[in-house]
Amino acid sequence: MKLNQLKTGAALSYISMGLGYIISIIYTPIMLRLLGQSEYGLYNLVASVVSYLGLLNFGFGSAYIRYYSRYKVNNDQKNIAKLNGMFLIIFSIIGFIALLAGMVLVFYTDTIFGEKLTLKELSTAKILMAIMVINIGLSFPNVVFNSYVTANEQFVFQKLLQMFKVIANPFLVLPVLLLGYGSVGMVVITTLLNISIEIANIVFCFKKLNMKMSFKQFDFSLMKEMTIFSSFIFINMI
Repeated sequence: MKLNQLKTGAALSYISMGLGYIISIIYTPIMLRLLGQSEYGLYNLVASVVSYLGLLNFGFGSAYIRYYSRYKVNNDQKNIAKLNGMFLIIFSIIGFIALLAGMVLVFYTDTIFGEKLTLKELSTAKILMAIMVINIGLSFPNVVFNSYVTANEQFVFQKLLQMFKVIANPFLVLPVLLLGYGSVGMVVITTLLNISIEIANIVFCFKKLNMKMSFKQFDFSLMKEMTIFSSFIFINMI
């Protein structure tokens, strides 16, 4: 089964990449024409600023798989449940910090972009940034579930979700652009799609993989060890 997951997952990954390239070639020119170069540039500018909040991950996602594997070898379900609970707490806190930091960015949008954008563009930039910040803030807790799926080598499920996202995104976004909702509508649809993917991850973990969580006895010694391990990954991310 493990070999099938690896082979099928790898095949689906290549198919997803191929679909991504084909869809981009067809979809991007249409999106550019509907949005206009100015609004598309504004969207990319805001997205590039918000993306820096992703550094708050601190490399803990990679650390999860390492420590999960350590407990999995010994079939230590109790410590796996504690690990799941601990990481959910950590990433929920990180998500909350990301939201707070993002709201500061939204509040100071005029200062960040003031000399480069018109008043109308600044107004749109604030809305875009607020939605993107909510998106990235909600995505942090899902790192636990996505890492759990990876650690259990459920590559087929992951790649199918990725393929669904690649295909669904343009089909959902284009009608919104045609209706004239612009970059704001595009970001709203993207955020809703991401939330749907995250919910699917959570349901799969609990229903299919029988994921357990324990929030008792937060292991600070393990937290210290993981922080040291993650710090090197974090430096590489920077």
